[in-house]
Amino acid sequence: MSYNLTFSITYGDILYAAVLAFFVTWLLRSFIRFVRMFKTPINEFGYTAKDIKQILQRCYKLFPVDVINFHGVTYKRGMRIKIITMQKKIFEGEFIGLNEKDMVCILTKKYIIAHEINNIEEIQIIDKPTI
Repeated sequence: MSYNLTFSITYGDILYAAVLAFFVTWLLRSFIRFVRMFKTPINEFGYTAKDIKQILQRCYKLFPVDVINFHGVTYKRGMRIKIITMQKKIFEGEFIGLNEKDMVCILTKKYIIAHEINNIEEIQIIDKPTI
């Protein structure tokens, strides 16, 4: 018993295999990325814990003064505050510090905001830090 097998591969077959390989690879990479997204712990700010730690360390260096006195009330680093600007913009977040240029820094859920203290109309304490 002799079998006469002949295979002929056309350019269309090669193109089909290449396109199929591309889509299978794309699907696998997307699935792996999706799984990794759920494995990485993310905090309320949308960053990983490692990223937040590095961001805060940099902010502490840029805004070294950790206590401010505004209209007779003292605010300390870590307090949750609400800032109302002269332009009636409202920012809520964690007080980070003050720098030598009188810029106040707060960390909100989405942004790190620096605002000149002379352009702040009101600061309110949302809650006090637990020490």
